[in-house]
Amino acid sequence: MRLGCFGASLWLAWLMGSGACLAQVTGQMSPAASEALADQEALAAANAAFGRGDYSDALSQAENLASRGNPKAATLAASIYEQGIMGTPAPALAVRWYRRAVGGGDGDAMMGLARLGLANQGGATPGEALLVLQRAVAIGRKDAYAPLADLFLSGAAGIKDRGRAASLYSRAAGFGDADAAYAAAILYADGDPDPIDDPLKAIGFLKQAATAGRADASADYGLMLYQGRGVARDLASAARWFKTAAEAGDADGAFYWALVNAKGEGTAQNLELALQWARVAKGSSPEADSLLAQLERVMARPNATPPPKAN
Repeated sequence: MRLGCFGASLWLAWLMGSGACLAQVTGQMSPAASEALADQEALAAANAAFGRGDYSDALSQAENLASRGNPKAATLAASIYEQGIMGTPAPALAVRWYRRAVGGGDGDAMMGLARLGLANQGGATPGEALLVLQRAVAIGRKDAYAPLADLFLSGAAGIKDRGRAASLYSRAAGFGDADAAYAAAILYADGDPDPIDDPLKAIGFLKQAATAGRADASADYGLMLYQGRGVARDLASAARWFKTAAEAGDADGAFYWALVNAKGEGTAQNLELALQWARVAKGSSPEADSLLAQLERVMARPNATPPPKAN
């Protein structure tokens, strides 16, 4: 404690005794530092113009600064062109400025250029999108994992790799991306050998996506609980997830919810409710139509007996 106080007093004395020197140093700015400060101020002015809706001024200032090599300004100009804020979108001009900004290492520009490449707009291609998304992942952009996975899954950039797609979706899911979690779940449960099915991974990702509110994931998660894939069979939980999916508008969820109500599995048997939801699911699959026809026949008979429960 005493050493700390002693040291602090020495520093304070030095600072007080050298105030003139410090003032002199602060007043002298190197050309590079002066230019960097001017660029910061110009970028701030461009962003301020954008923020108050003066897009013409924002674009003018951004392009002027971008032409001097500022990647953030180039990204701002590109975004204005991409979104068509000044009128009609101009993807070619957006690509031009995004490429300049990518050259300066700007992550937002990488995502913008990838977006246009995935859409084959402005001269950008899926192949270019693949390259910039890989760069974006390398610099730590969490939002680059899922679109990069999409490219490997589709093969749109000339390289199809389901295993790598699954790995990338898994990483994105780890960052909280529910859509990526659902995509990963499908890849780990669809029966394709690449990647090899992994029910434990699949049900974990499905639970993440279902909990986040994806209706299709709720239906699929319920189905794995119903079947006992990756976990012990749990009919009551399965029924609850089927109900959640059905009420959220998922047709498969409506079919599954109708089915368990018809059979009394995981919920009390209720043929009237089963018929209602079977009608909602009508046309979604041959199985759904078959269930509806069976329920309508049963309900049309007096003192009807319910469909037999599955073994």
